[in-house]
Amino acid sequence: MKVHRQIQNLPVAEVYHALASDAGGLTPAEAADRLREVGRNSVEVSDPWRLLRSLMRQFTNFFTLLLFASAGICFVAEALQAGQSMLVLGWALSGVALLNALFSFVQEYRAERAMEALRQFLPPMVQVVRGGQTQSLLSEELVPGDVLLLQEGDRVPADTRLVSVEDLVINNAPLTGESLPVALTAEPVDRRLVESNNIAFAGCLVLRGRGQAVVFATGLRTEFGKLAHLSQAIRRTPSPLQRQTSHMVRVLTFIAVSLGLCFFLYGVFSGRSLWVNLVFMMGIIVANVPEGLLPTFTLALALGSQRMARRNVLVTNLNAVESLGAVQVICTDKTGTLTHNQLAVTRLMPGGTGPEFSNPQERQRLLELALCASQVRQVDQSYSGDPLDVAIVERIVAESGKVEPALLDIRKHFPFDVEKKRAAGLGLVAGQQVFAVKGAWEVLRPMLSGLDSGHGTTLAADPASLDRAEGAMTTLAATGFRVVAVAYRSIEAEADLELTQDHLEDNLILAGFLGIEDPLREEVPAALASCHTAGIEVILITGDHPDTAVSVATRCGLIDPQASAEVVMTGEVLESLSEAALAESLAAGVRIFARTSPAQKMKIVMALKGMDRVVAMTGDGVNDAPALKAADIGIAMGKSGTDVARASAQIILLDDNFASIVAGIEEGRTVFNNIRKFTNYVLVSNGPEILPYLLYILFPVPLALTVIQILSIDLGTDIIPSMALGQEPPDPESMRQPPRGQEFRLLSSGLVIHSYLFLGALEALWSLGLFFYVLHAGGWHWGMELAADNPLYRSATGIALATILLMQIGNLIGRRSTNLSGLDRGIFRNRLMLAGIMIQVFFSWGLLYLPPLQKILGTGPVNASIYLVAWLGVPLIFGADYLRKRLRPRAAQH
Repeated sequence: MKVHRQIQNLPVAEVYHALASDAGGLTPAEAADRLREVGRNSVEVSDPWRLLRSLMRQFTNFFTLLLFASAGICFVAEALQAGQSMLVLGWALSGVALLNALFSFVQEYRAERAMEALRQFLPPMVQVVRGGQTQSLLSEELVPGDVLLLQEGDRVPADTRLVSVEDLVINNAPLTGESLPVALTAEPVDRRLVESNNIAFAGCLVLRGRGQAVVFATGLRTEFGKLAHLSQAIRRTPSPLQRQTSHMVRVLTFIAVSLGLCFFLYGVFSGRSLWVNLVFMMGIIVANVPEGLLPTFTLALALGSQRMARRNVLVTNLNAVESLGAVQVICTDKTGTLTHNQLAVTRLMPGGTGPEFSNPQERQRLLELALCASQVRQVDQSYSGDPLDVAIVERIVAESGKVEPALLDIRKHFPFDVEKKRAAGLGLVAGQQVFAVKGAWEVLRPMLSGLDSGHGTTLAADPASLDRAEGAMTTLAATGFRVVAVAYRSIEAEADLELTQDHLEDNLILAGFLGIEDPLREEVPAALASCHTAGIEVILITGDHPDTAVSVATRCGLIDPQASAEVVMTGEVLESLSEAALAESLAAGVRIFARTSPAQKMKIVMALKGMDRVVAMTGDGVNDAPALKAADIGIAMGKSGTDVARASAQIILLDDNFASIVAGIEEGRTVFNNIRKFTNYVLVSNGPEILPYLLYILFPVPLALTVIQILSIDLGTDIIPSMALGQEPPDPESMRQPPRGQEFRLLSSGLVIHSYLFLGALEALWSLGLFFYVLHAGGWHWGMELAADNPLYRSATGIALATILLMQIGNLIGRRSTNLSGLDRGIFRNRLMLAGIMIQVFFSWGLLYLPPLQKILGTGPVNASIYLVAWLGVPLIFGADYLRKRLRPRAAQH
């Protein structure tokens, strides 16, 4: 059976043949033909109408359509009977609808930035060989078969197969998530494409050396391009708040339209005029729909985002403010998220028996020998070179405060060789010429004749000593460290300096082992503990080796040290699982995914979402972008994160601090709790707004509230108090409770009953009671019609409106706490709430006694004693609600 071989499996000669090219590159004609066939090497935005469709979509939701329809009715009513302020009402409703639509559109506009950021990862000009000549051309003009020249500092413009290398080291972290540099070879390898070390992938950075490669994939066909396609094709699902808001709007819309149409038809059949029926229908709709609620949502989310920013959590999508509080699972990357994404030498072990070096001189000697086998350049106040070599220099600086210039002046350097798995050098260490080697223990072991004991003596390299050294190395590696062995020999004769590397690698003495790691962020363990306390699961998804992932997860407290191997799954196993099987594994306790690809990260996120979990994904690399966008909440690192990751995320951590996620979750939970508070608060006033219209259509009584007066509540006096509830401080208990479930409703039956049938009914009865009292005292009798400009009618409707505004003060204070009075939280701590109360007090007085407000709202004055009676509504509604809380402490949770 013929086995299909991929580009990484082929020898160099067959690579050229497979791509119909040769060492001299393509001819200009061949390149032009291929460019026409495969297209330009770019990540294209394939949907130019996406933004326009997004804008149109904002004008087709239930709430916006209802407001526009209501505005249309107002314009028709104004045309039928001018001078009734319906034109002003129509424009007010249109303005609210327009603002809500534009708010949503502006947030979606940010999604397009991800594709633009992807372009920044590709270089504009590259060096290629065409027609036997080296030339520069735009990276967009590259085609499969082009021979590309790579050198230090280049960002690879396409997926390429190496055909020759000179000490070529590349950083694949932006694509794979692995922080360790990869030394590349031109030899064929028997691995998966993404794991092959003879492939230079588009978007990755050349750290050292030079090489020649043949392009085999460009544009969206590259691994980088596939990420771009995934990122572009993914449509983020609505946030929990969007789903809750949509449900609430549909319910309120259905109620408003149904009542409006039913009573409109009732009015028609009962013989009322078209004008009266239109006004009545408008009143029912306007009274049922809290026009100011969605703008208040936006303001509350904006205030929440400002508080998050003060805690180093930047929000790019306002709905993410609340969504973060609903998170049930955090899928976190390892590199750059739990760790620093920077190699560091953190363990120094002697070659012989014994614990870690305790003598500073011994540690310094081991580091200097390792530096002798490295190649580092000093650039201004920093160092440049292989990340491992730079880490050695930085540890020397940490140990002694500086690096002697002589240590960087290596007489002869033997670069790291992929096949030999080691690097070497000749230089001065402590004033003595030495040959030093650093590399894999298994290749250095046969070269050893002795081992430094760590106590100033040298042990013979007998099998027992070597086995003990190997045991120490294995123990260190098992704890998640990358272990590098360092050996040396003294150079006694000048002639030895001219020997080859192979001749020098004899009778070496093992100086010790370096333990290399990407260090854990100090604040991560405490942050993970807080997540567990809050009932939030944390899953580690990384491209690193399983042993490394388990070590990091254990050290940061993500898994128990005694956890079984079943908590870990590799990308190879994950690849073979269906989404349903993956969901079963997650339910069974898998918490670590290692050696994963970008598509697999997204597969995990989608499986969790299929389990009805609210999922947050953290990351900082290009490889994280699709999963960041697929998750309910994408969280990118602000400092170490790539432009692509930041543009795909909804949350950006400005300090790259995993602990900031916990602060963000607390703020998110607070925002949702506050939204429920002011939703409850706003809906209470719907009761006294609806009941007057029902009485008006069913009985021969005047209308207690006009449409303009209703809007003065919904879009006027209720806005500031709602905003005040929206900035209430966090409840200390919020992070000791599990996340709310998907079934939890913002507009629950309990909240509706409490708003409409309890507090709303109280406000309606008290305000209507005073309305009819004023009418009766003024001489009105049952069935008597009153003109809109009748002074008695204006006074009666004025006291009804003033009473509702005052009773909303008692409602406002009660909404501050679920089970307590609301006064216990200190009313003077919330200055915006004090401002809202003062506005309601002033407005309730002004609409009765200030001519400008009387003219606008169609109200008139009443006797001061009646106004004082209206004030009794404040303790009435507050006391009744507090009594309910005391009798049924949990009832207020709805």
